[in-house]
Amino acid sequence: MDTSARQHASQQWNSRACGELEGDKNSANYFIRVENDRYSQQPWQQSYFRFDAFAGQRVLEIGVGQGTDLIQFARSGAVCSGLDITENHLQLTERNFALQGHKVALYRADATRLPFPDGSLDCVYSFGVIHHIPEADEVVAEILRVLRPGGKVMAAFYYKWSAFHLFTKLLCHGVRCGWLWSKGYAGLLATIEDGADGVTVKPFVKLYSKRAIRRLFSQFEVEDVSVHQLIADHFYPASLGRALSPVVQKLTGIMGWYVVCVARKPVSP
Repeated sequence: MDTSARQHASQQWNSRACGELEGDKNSANYFIRVENDRYSQQPWQQSYFRFDAFAGQRVLEIGVGQGTDLIQFARSGAVCSGLDITENHLQLTERNFALQGHKVALYRADATRLPFPDGSLDCVYSFGVIHHIPEADEVVAEILRVLRPGGKVMAAFYYKWSAFHLFTKLLCHGVRCGWLWSKGYAGLLATIEDGADGVTVKPFVKLYSKRAIRRLFSQFEVEDVSVHQLIADHFYPASLGRALSPVVQKLTGIMGWYVVCVARKPVSP
């Protein structure tokens, strides 16, 4: 296990939670604002993942953040569990659920060793987390183990061929600003995360192609691998983004920021 990756991840998200906003974190209104902010930036999530289709099912989220996605499952009647290595995320998720009157079982554990029996879950969900874990293949093997036959996995990763990676990170920050030389490629990718400088705070980040995702989930019955979320600001220079604005929507499936996989555990071996 790469302990340095865990240390940097804890340093990153204990200092500032994923999606954190200013405000009173002991108020339900704070978590509603976080939710509104998230889905205003990523409106496709709710229609794609159908959080409302899991009533009565046992759902685990790997990497809970502030519980924003997981509480969507809970509102629709799912039996929710969440896992994270970051104490800050676990505390905020617990508070979010309590303030909004929902139940959740939370675990501080590593995704390479899920604390669940074989075949005990109906769905495992993870958005923007597995690409921070060097042993992604071990995580996916654990997901396969804990899902019941026919159970579903839904996971989102940063996309290797996205406009954001190619234009903003590589061309603008990497070449124009010189970060490829001063921080290295791993450091450059770390700066994707808010507050990470790629040197002293350097969370592990890996980008995935569609082919790599299919390979990662090769033991599953893959239902969909698709690319989502593109805005004009992902292009550099800004004039290029403005010029492409009329066709950005058409380019989303080619150059979006997330590559998403939906798959099922085979019913028979």
